[in-house]
Amino acid sequence: MKQYFYSYILVVLVLTGLALPSRAQAQEWDYGVWAGFSNYFGDLNTRTSFEYMGPGGGAFARYNMGTRFAWKNGFNYGSVSYADEASPDPFQRARNLSFKSNILEITSQIEINFFRYEPRKDRFKFTPYLTFGISGFYFNPKAELDGEWIALQPVGTEGQNDPDSGKKPYSRFNFAIPVGGGFKYSFHPSWTLGVEIGVRKTFTDYLDDVSDVYPANVYSFAVSRNVAEALSDRSGEVGEPIGVPGKQRGMDTKPDSFMFFGLSLSYTIPKIRCPWPSRIR
Repeated sequence: MKQYFYSYILVVLVLTGLALPSRAQAQEWDYGVWAGFSNYFGDLNTRTSFEYMGPGGGAFARYNMGTRFAWKNGFNYGSVSYADEASPDPFQRARNLSFKSNILEITSQIEINFFRYEPRKDRFKFTPYLTFGISGFYFNPKAELDGEWIALQPVGTEGQNDPDSGKKPYSRFNFAIPVGGGFKYSFHPSWTLGVEIGVRKTFTDYLDDVSDVYPANVYSFAVSRNVAEALSDRSGEVGEPIGVPGKQRGMDTKPDSFMFFGLSLSYTIPKIRCPWPSRIR
């Protein structure tokens, strides 16, 4: 997995380097904000459901490199969650796990315009586009127990805090590959409206704190053993307990992912060019 990640970073850097030297007339910065929704896909949301969509938003700075490319850097926020009780799958309903997490993301992406894009020319004021890049994000899955929201990573619900398990706690900071597309329209020489949807393919399977099997022993310094056991196996709350050590709790063959979708508004700062001395009178 790491080899693919490093190869992808290299490709992004090469393409960014090729695009930056462009000397077309439309080299300008625009700054904007967006608001919309976020969603999660993983070991709980296995059927691409949008039932638990949460709010999302962010801010960005975009450098328009000519008429075909743009380089966008941004900071995004999203709130994701899901619960097994929403699934039609009998195993998931019996498993009875749930979580919520805020996501804080820093991202750098390349936009590839389908059409020539020049906001100050009526013929080229809009274009659909594709986008891809690299992101770093922070997440912190929590679950509610007896009216209290408890952070799950310190608990080690799959035995990460058991010294005999051989498992290490997962990091709450991870990387993702953002891939998406959108449409932008310049309704004024300095103002642009946009709509964009982007999926983040992460390099973690613990966005929802679920990945592997039920542990043989839950051992935690952060909370009591009873609380750790209750958060590891919640099947007893709705029926017969199913948390047999070594039994499937999640599916570790596919990393989790999340999505942002929203509308944006940005303001363009035109590049000011000094006149040639021969033209000054």
